[in-house]
Amino acid sequence: MNGLEARIDRWVEAGLITPAVGDDLRRYEHEHQDIAPPASAPDAVATGPEAVAPPPPPSQPRTLALVGEVVGYLGAALVISAVSFLLGRTWADLPTAGRVAIVAGLLAVVAVGGTLAARVATDPAQRLASVLLLATVGLTAWLAWVITDAAGVTDEAMGVAVTAPTLVVAAVIYAARRRGLAQLATLAALAGLASSTVSLVAADDRDMALALGLTLAAVGAAWVAGAAMGWLRPATAGLVAGGMLTVLALQTTAYDVTRTPMLIAAVAVSVALLAVAITVSRLAVLIVPGGIGLLISTPQLIDHLVGDAVATWVGVLLTGVALVVVAVWMVRERRQAPGG
Repeated sequence: MNGLEARIDRWVEAGLITPAVGDDLRRYEHEHQDIAPPASAPDAVATGPEAVAPPPPPSQPRTLALVGEVVGYLGAALVISAVSFLLGRTWADLPTAGRVAIVAGLLAVVAVGGTLAARVATDPAQRLASVLLLATVGLTAWLAWVITDAAGVTDEAMGVAVTAPTLVVAAVIYAARRRGLAQLATLAALAGLASSTVSLVAADDRDMALALGLTLAAVGAAWVAGAAMGWLRPATAGLVAGGMLTVLALQTTAYDVTRTPMLIAAVAVSVALLAVAITVSRLAVLIVPGGIGLLISTPQLIDHLVGDAVATWVGVLLTGVALVVVAVWMVRERRQAPGG
């Protein structure tokens, strides 16, 4: 084994390249008479110049990575169970410094573990890193709550004090790792900050419900726009999550005098999402939030306006038929016209 082959082995073990890429490098260098062929080469069927070596068997590093991923999840589950039990028994008796130290220590361990896992270029390691970094965002919120509660921050301002640092941490993680879980954590933190801000400045409950629905709907719509423009990746997660936030914000905050316009807005937004999904193929996934929003909002709107159970279920029937028609139209085989 020469120096180049040894380096390739070290790259694979360090996770810098996959075992398959390492074998490809060995084959390439072997063809140029630099190193020995990969281990799978003798198993090739030598039937002529077109003979192709069979794919190499799964390597030990990949197997260890899969096992390590499972072990990591089990370890995290044990840690959460143990911490929950112990803190449930002693949390009320702990001084503020002890509470902060415990949560900060957990945050540091999980954040370092996620960072180290993110540096390993294997799929199991990357999935484990996403989970650990998502837990980092949650622990950040917990630490912020412990600190603000100890500082005597009022209930009205505590939401902002907790969600603001959580959003910063989530955004930093998402900027470094454009992954689905990181994106969803960022959206959740942003929605939490928007909700807390509205609750802090709203004059009364009626104004708060209306402002909360419109604010969260605006956040969701902006998220959909960002995903559609390619600013948020993966785009599918941004389109579905942003669309769901938009329609559910309008539907769940429809109270009293604002119930009719908010439900009408929810139905209109759902129809608009379906229209975009039909007309723009790369945004077809918007049919998910559009369909769910229509199924949730239409019966409520009919029941609110008519107050008749039969009419409500007729509306549900018509909505379901419309969605089936849309689905059949979208999945049917399309034939391209000559020259089209």
